[in-house]
Amino acid sequence: MAKGIDKKLDDAWSLLVKLRAGNKCEYCGKETHLNSHHIYSRSKRSTRWDVNNGICLCVAHHVFSSGFSAHKTPLEFIDWLKTKRSIEFIDNLKLKANSTAKFMKFEKDLLLEELQKEIFNIKKN
Repeated sequence: MAKGIDKKLDDAWSLLVKLRAGNKCEYCGKETHLNSHHIYSRSKRSTRWDVNNGICLCVAHHVFSSGFSAHKTPLEFIDWLKTKRSIEFIDNLKLKANSTAKFMKFEKDLLLEELQKEIFNIKKN
């Protein structure tokens, strides 16, 4: 059962990250081949489904470009992210990512409802 809700949360998180970015790469503005990138690894349960831990990138700037990508040039990515968001934002996200979190099933259900509600509100407008 947990795997089912985790998949639904992952999908809702990914969609919401893209919608919040206006369905554009936040680095170059490209509107196709978009990925939702976890700033802190999705293995960090405390921030896995926190949309503030996500950024929308085209596939090149997510994975493939050796000039700039979240995975191939992580230091450049973090430097850029500090200007895109803020150092304070990154520091606060780091604190949350390094905290321990264990979600009960009902908490995951509530979180999914929250994500779906925001998705609905963005699509409505």
